[in-house]
Amino acid sequence: MADRRSMQRPSSSRDTLLGMVGWLVFAMAGVGCTPEPSPVSGVEETVTRLTEALGGTDTEGYRRAEQPRDFAFPRDHGPHPGFRNEWWYITGNLDAENGDRFGFHITFFRVALAPRFEGDEVFLESPWSTRHIWMAHTAITDVAGRRHVSEERFAREGAGLAGAAANGAKVWLENWALSGMETERWQLVLNAGPYALHLELTPVREPVLQGQDGLSQKGREPGNASYYYSLPRIAVRGSVRKEGEERLVAGQAWLDREWSTSALDDDQAGWDWFALQLDDGTDIMYYQLRRSDGSPDPHSKGRWMPADGPDQLLQPDNVELVPMRHARMPSGRRYPVAWRLSLPEFGTDLRIEAVMDQQEMQSFIPYWEGAVDIRDPDGRSIGRGFVELTGYDEP
Repeated sequence: MADRRSMQRPSSSRDTLLGMVGWLVFAMAGVGCTPEPSPVSGVEETVTRLTEALGGTDTEGYRRAEQPRDFAFPRDHGPHPGFRNEWWYITGNLDAENGDRFGFHITFFRVALAPRFEGDEVFLESPWSTRHIWMAHTAITDVAGRRHVSEERFAREGAGLAGAAANGAKVWLENWALSGMETERWQLVLNAGPYALHLELTPVREPVLQGQDGLSQKGREPGNASYYYSLPRIAVRGSVRKEGEERLVAGQAWLDREWSTSALDDDQAGWDWFALQLDDGTDIMYYQLRRSDGSPDPHSKGRWMPADGPDQLLQPDNVELVPMRHARMPSGRRYPVAWRLSLPEFGTDLRIEAVMDQQEMQSFIPYWEGAVDIRDPDGRSIGRGFVELTGYDEP
């Protein structure tokens, strides 16, 4: 299932991290965003799937998501360094005053290189030393311009190149930054290609805990889980600068936060993740995990979040998800780009379709991430959202 840059699955998460670090050596030395990786002495393999970075059995010294915990905000907007993996993930749809539409997303990933042990601070005296590496992805979809631009960056946490402050006061990688999460109004700054975004984000819903009280079990083994919450509706105002021309924009965004040490089983190939915002105020999250043979995994789940009632857990028995159309990307990979999503228990039947087929990330780890429209069975527009597709590695 791997593309031509993929290798065998690493034998442990330590090999996975070494593979990531091996490639990061090239990235931080100034090599472009998507080179063909070169062999690194002492590094067994190179990771080219998000699922590989989230699996593995070498978890000694790290904390694991094994039981529900008490969440507190804004504390949990900040970092959780005892866990190996963590991310801050924002997607959104924006409308400009002239009628143009933009989709955007940015993700900040933190990956620990080694667990913390008592007395090992002696090895961290240099300002360039680090326990964590950071990767950030961003993309902008210009619907009117029929253009999708994506970029990725890598940095060590040392010397202040990247990091996360307590309470979410700031999460950054170089000049890409999400700040102010300890307040009622956040700031997001990013750029990709000829586009630059300066946005103010105001959450209009409280954080929603996903899974079982925030514990999202994704694999069979205890601890193959994440702590996971969402802010599914965030009002956005700001500006998009396109090739030097600034336009005022407004819209809605969605924040997902997860941290874990190992989340996926070996036979899980990827996932289809949906973040849907309906015009009546209902929000829906659902991720369908896929096994290596393409079948849905029973650990798939999501959340029904109505505007005027209690949210409810969605499990595979509650959801009918059927791809209706596929599209081939320039990379050769084939992804679904239109779906029927039915929730019979809630009387909901949705038609979801990408605003543009070509929204594959031009990143070292390939995946599809894109803005979508939501319609009812009669074709009436009833909302917008974002979809992420991983594990479609066969070109």
